[in-house]
Amino acid sequence: MIKGVIVLQKERVRILGIDIDNIDIEEAGSLTKELVDGSNKTCKMVVAPNTEFIMMAQKDEEFYKILREADLATPDSVGVMIGGKMQKKPFKQRIPGQEYFRKVLEVGEKEGWTFYLLGGKGDVPALAVENIKKLYPNIKIVGYSEGFFTERKEEDVIKEINELKPNVLFVAMGAPLQEKWIYNHKDVLKVDLAAGQGGTFDYEAGKIKRAPKIMQKLGIEWFWRLMLQPTRIIRMIALPIYLMKITFTKDITKGKFDK
Repeated sequence: MIKGVIVLQKERVRILGIDIDNIDIEEAGSLTKELVDGSNKTCKMVVAPNTEFIMMAQKDEEFYKILREADLATPDSVGVMIGGKMQKKPFKQRIPGQEYFRKVLEVGEKEGWTFYLLGGKGDVPALAVENIKKLYPNIKIVGYSEGFFTERKEEDVIKEINELKPNVLFVAMGAPLQEKWIYNHKDVLKVDLAAGQGGTFDYEAGKIKRAPKIMQKLGIEWFWRLMLQPTRIIRMIALPIYLMKITFTKDITKGKFDK
C-alpha cells in the first residue's frame, strides 16, 4: 500500500443526495486506518448518515454540504438499508455508531493510536473513558471533555486537543451540531480524523443500555431507544416521511439542494 493513498475499493450509494459508503464493519476499520495513516495530515471527517440525518439535510443546506464532503460515511439505519435495496444496491451491513466506535478503538489499540473524547454531559465522558479502558487495556486515551461549553471554554478545549494531537477525535454532541462543529473547526484541529458519535458515550458510560441482540439483528433498535426515551417520538416522525419520499420520488438519488 502506498502511504497516504486509499487502496480499498468502495462503492457509494446515493440516497436523496447523500452519499453513503457500501462497506461492512471490517472495511470501515480498514478505511479508517488508511485515513489516519495517510500522508495528508489535515483532519479527515467521518459521518454516519441515518434516516434522520438524510431528512434533516433536505432542510439544512449546510448540513447537506457537510455530509456530501465527508471522507467516510457509514450506513447507520434500517431506512438507509431500504434505500439501498430500492436501487438494487443493497448495503453489505448496517453499522451502528457504537459498533464503528469500538472497531476504531480495536484498530487503534493495535496501532498505538491516541484518542480524545469530546461530548456528553456531566460525568458521561469520564465514565465512558473508565469503561473503555476496561475493554481495551492498552488503549491510549489522552484526554476528554464535555461537549457543551461556552465560547471561552471551547477555545480552551481546542487548545488542549491541539497540544495533545490525538490521532482520532470522537465528537458526541448529537446531529447536526457535532458534524457542523467538526466541519467548522477541521482546518484548525491537529488531529488525523474526527468522527461524529451521537449518543455513543452515553452507552459506553452505562447511562443507556443497548437493545437486546435480537432487536439489533432485526433492525428495530430504534424502537428500544424509543421505549427508553419516549421524547424521541418527534424525531421518529422522520422515518415514515423518509419512506414515503424514497417510495414516490422518481429519482431517489436526487436531494433538495442538487443543482
